[in-house]
Formats: sequence, C-alpha cells, structure tokens
Amino acid sequence: MFRFFRTLRQSLLPENRVSKYLPYAIGEIALVVIGILIALQVNTWNQERLDSKAETAYLRRLLREIEGDLENISSAVKSYEGRKKRAEFLMATKTNPGLAEADPTYFIESIEYAGYTNSPVVADHTYEEIKSSGRLSIITNEQLRTSLSGYYTGVKNREQYNFIVQDIQLRYLEYRAGILSDEQQIAMGSMGNEMQYDAEAAAAVYKRMMAKTAFIDHLPFVIQSKVRAIEVLKARHDSVLQLRRLILEELQPR
Repeated sequence: MFRFFRTLRQSLLPENRVSKYLPYAIGEIALVVIGILIALQVNTWNQERLDSKAETAYLRRLLREIEGDLENISSAVKSYEGRKKRAEFLMATKTNPGLAEADPTYFIESIEYAGYTNSPVVADHTYEEIKSSGRLSIITNEQLRTSLSGYYTGVKNREQYNFIVQDIQLRYLEYRAGILSDEQQIAMGSMGNEMQYDAEAAAAVYKRMMAKTAFIDHLPFVIQSKVRAIEVLKARHDSVLQLRRLILEELQPR
C-alpha cells in the first residue's frame, strides 16, 4: 500500500498535478497515523496482558502470606487466652489458697507461663515489594487495594505499642524471681519436661508468691494486657479473612 502511494506520488509530481496528488497524500498520512494507532493499541494490549499476569502472581503470593498470618494469629490468640486464664487463676488464689493445692502443677506452671506474650509476625514482603516499586495500582480492584493498605498500615501503627506489652512482661519476669525454687525454675526451661507437683510443693510456692507484693499487684496489668491483645488480634484476624475473600474473588477465572 505504501509502495502504491509512493509510485503514484512520483508520477503525479512531475506533471504538477498537485490537486490530484493531495487526496493521495492525505491517504498516505492517514495510513501512517492508523499504523501508529494500531501499534500503540497492540502495545497497550500487550502491557495489559503483562500487568494482568503480574497482578495474578502478586495476588497468589499475598494469599500465601495472609494464610500464614491467619495461622499465626489464631495460634497467638489461643496462647494469650491460655495465659490470661493462668493469670486469672493466680489472682483467684490470692483470696482462695485452696485452689493452688487443688491443682498444684497448674498453679506452679502458671507462675512461669502467665506473663509470656506472643506477638505474631506479619509477612508483608509482597505488599512492601509492590508498594516500593510504585506498582500498587497493578491491583485493579480498588476495594482490595484499600483493604491491603489499611491492613498493613494498621499493623505498622500497632507496633508502636509493643513496648507496653514488653514492659509488662519484663516486669512480670522481674517480680516473679524467687517464687519458684531453683529446681522448679530450671525444670521450666525444658518444653518436653512434664513435671508433676504435689500440694506440699504448691503450698511452699504459694507462700513465697504472697510475700511478693509487687508480683501480686502486677497481675491485673498482666490480665489487662492480654485482654487487649486478644481483642486486637481477633480484629486483625477478621481483617485478614476479608482480605483473603477479596483475593480469592480476584483469582477466580473471568
């Protein structure tokens, strides 16, 4: 087609037939423009295909990470609930010493475990990769994009309060020192060491615990910290479930 216009142009120009050549010149220009537009459209389609492929890969990675988050959060909630129960049990023994002797092993182990914390690590590698590359818009679903941003921003903001949880745990470790005997404390270092204690051992530990007024006074703060942690983690769990649903919907074949 271009060769045709070129030949026609060469035949018309020497004869000074500009008026007859003009429509063909316009046609030649139109063909060039159309060719450019087609090339741009092909490039656009190709880029959209590549972006769609990249989005799918990112969504699959995000799905794997948040499913891991769900497991970690559920495990952390379970741990916090168990430790909250232990701290409440220790509080109850303050006015009812018979509880300690009725379940001596649980009582003695609670001295060790009630103050522990469990902050689940959130895997944000894929989200940070997308954000740092400036390609967040590659997530085409606006609701999902907003939910992702809100979730990871919320996790980051919550981290600024970690020092409170850590301080409560450190104080608990400080105040409980000397309540357990040396042998009991060492035995707590083994996860597989299932020690059994009797009422006599519990009575001795209880006596030392009641002498530690700072420890007794600190228990309400331990319980409060765990109540708040459980609430935060359950809310986070709900957010992750929402993210998971949105991602799975996006990954459905269209």
